[in-house]
Amino acid sequence: MDLETLQHVVTMTNKIALGTALNDQADVKIVNFVWTAAQPDTLFFSSVKDSAALTTYAQHPDVAFISVPNDGTVGNPYIRAQHVQLVRSEKTMTDLLPLYLETVPNYQKVWDLIGPQLVVFELKLKALYVDPGLGQAKGTLKF
Repeated sequence: MDLETLQHVVTMTNKIALGTALNDQADVKIVNFVWTAAQPDTLFFSSVKDSAALTTYAQHPDVAFISVPNDGTVGNPYIRAQHVQLVRSEKTMTDLLPLYLETVPNYQKVWDLIGPQLVVFELKLKALYVDPGLGQAKGTLKF
């Protein structure tokens, strides 16, 4: 598996189902994410700074996720990983806003409504399963 295949799959999605757990209670949230080839071992997402999810992220940062293909995407391409470390990012939403606007349709509306309330998190990848779609070679990308 290579970064070119990962980059191709990422162009067909902008959401992940993020699985967390706290006190034996599983939870899944759909969140927008962004990725850049300059930092290929990291996915970025944001959360509202006073959200209850921040407590979960702080107390149990071991998470799993799977991407959700964009509507109409043929072949069901996806990325997924388990035992990913979730950390608060040093980047701000202002840093990442151009990337969000480029890759997440209608993100300007989100930004206009709650932009100042968002904080950035990173999903630090060690291994990422990449499936580019039906009939194509799939595999694990290690960082």
